[in-house]
Amino acid sequence: MRSRFFGFVGLALFLATVPGAGPALAWSQTGHMLTAAIAFDDLSVRDPSAIDALADILAQHPDRGPFTVAVDNTKGAERALRLMMECARWPDDARGTGYDHPTWHYADRPLIRGDVHTPDATSGQAIEALQLNFLEASDRKAPAADRALALCWVMHLAGDIHQPLHTASLVSPAYPNGDTGGTQQFVRDPANNQVISLHWFWDDRIQKSSDVHEIEMRAADLERRFRRDKLSELSTSQPTDFAHWAFDESHALAADHAYPDELKTSSVNTAAPALPRGYSSMVAEIASRRLVLAGYRLADLLKLIAASPLPQKSGK
Repeated sequence: MRSRFFGFVGLALFLATVPGAGPALAWSQTGHMLTAAIAFDDLSVRDPSAIDALADILAQHPDRGPFTVAVDNTKGAERALRLMMECARWPDDARGTGYDHPTWHYADRPLIRGDVHTPDATSGQAIEALQLNFLEASDRKAPAADRALALCWVMHLAGDIHQPLHTASLVSPAYPNGDTGGTQQFVRDPANNQVISLHWFWDDRIQKSSDVHEIEMRAADLERRFRRDKLSELSTSQPTDFAHWAFDESHALAADHAYPDELKTSSVNTAAPALPRGYSSMVAEIASRRLVLAGYRLADLLKLIAASPLPQKSGK
C-alpha cells in the first residue's frame, strides 16, 4: 500500500531535487543498527512503554520479508530490539525498490576551498524528509503501514544527518561541481589497505559486524564512553531541531576535520595515497560521538512518536 503522504512528499521532493548529486550511504547498515540499539537502551531506561508502542507500529510494515528474517524466533524485548535495528537500516536495504528515495539521505551544503564559485544551496532533502516523516509517524490517524514506513525513515535519517559527510560537499578547483560528500575522492583504508571512498571511510569506522549481540555490546561500550548527561550538544538543541544537527554540528565538523590540508586523495578507485597520521583515529572519535548523539536524539523522537500508539483493536 502506498500512502497519500508518500505520494505527496515524493512528488514535492522530486520537484525540489537539485540534480547532479549522487546517492550515498550515511553510516553503514550496521552503523544504523548501532544507533537503533543505543536508542533502544535509552528508552528501556527512560520510557520502556514506548518500545511496545513502537514494536506495534513496526509490525505493520508492508515490506514484511526483511523484518521477518531479522526477528527470527525472538520474543519480547529482543524482538523489539531487532525490529528497531532492521527499521533503522531498512531505507538502505530498500534502495532500488519502489520504496527508495535517493535524495532523502543527505543534505549537502558546499564547502568552498580555493578560487571557485558555486551557489550556496543545499543538495538533497534529508531535513525536509525527516520533518515530514516525523509528522507522519506521529499521526494517530494515519494508516498503520504508512506510519511504519515513516518510522523507518525517521530512524534512518536521524542517523544520516549526524554523519558529517552527509551534510557537506567539497567544492574546489579539482571538484568544481562538488565531491558529493566525499564519494568522488578515494583513500586507502589503513585497516585493510583497500581503496575506498572518503565518504565510506567515515561511514564504516565504528561497527563492521552485523551480529546483533556484537552490536549490543558495542552500543553499551559507547554509552559508557559518551553518557547522555555529559554530552553538551543535547542541552543546546531541541528534539526536532534537525537543521541544527545537520548544519551547525555535522557540516561544521566536516569543514573543520574532514578535509585537512594534509589529506591527499585520488579521483579514481584503483589507487590512492595513505591517510595522514592521526586521521583515522580522529574520524573514529568524531564518528563515535556522532553515532551516540544520534542514538540519544532518536530515542527522544521515538518517545514522541510512541505517545500516539496504534488504536487498540476491539476485543483485544
